[in-house]
Amino acid sequence: MIVFLDLDGPILDVSEKYYQVYVDILQRHGFDSLSKKEYWNAKRNKVPESEILEQTDAMSILESYQRQRKLLFESDQYLKFDRIQDGTTEVLENFAQHYRLVLVTLRTFPEQLYKELKCFNLNQYFSTVLTSGSDIKPRWKIKYNLINSYLKGTTLKRGLIIGDTETDILAGKKLRFKTVGVLNGIRSYDILFSAQPTHLVSSISEILRISLEHGL
Repeated sequence: MIVFLDLDGPILDVSEKYYQVYVDILQRHGFDSLSKKEYWNAKRNKVPESEILEQTDAMSILESYQRQRKLLFESDQYLKFDRIQDGTTEVLENFAQHYRLVLVTLRTFPEQLYKELKCFNLNQYFSTVLTSGSDIKPRWKIKYNLINSYLKGTTLKRGLIIGDTETDILAGKKLRFKTVGVLNGIRSYDILFSAQPTHLVSSISEILRISLEHGL
């Protein structure tokens, strides 16, 4: 079996990076920001950035905000805020002994991605890294296309996708894979539940238990 894992959310806690980029851009323009709890709750519930800015009367800088956010989000200055989720190393070490692991993540700057994987010593666990910064909509099609292209010529009988968004779950369903939704990432319970993954867990550390109980 091949296990396809998303990076931002299930493996890395990216909440502080998201928040710091948001706060710093607003401060540069002289606007107040929401608390981290308010901001992260909005992000987890798919509230558009425009509506988040509107809550502090900052809609006038939307175009500039979106442009700056794209440039800053994967810069060294903000990647330093990412942290490995608790239990991740144990899960990856266990799974790497039994399955082929493939990382599938949507990043704009691949060189920054590989730098971060090396920094956290995560590259040792993955046989392949699939990434794209494409703006194709809906976004699940990007991951579907990446995985589908990777699988051409193989005789894969079983696949599993682990992710924290509906993007991962929908891509997995289209590929007829089992799916695991992880709840401590960037989507709320309601959104992930509505995507109907095969399994829903609170964090990546629960996946070993699910694997033993259900034979992933």
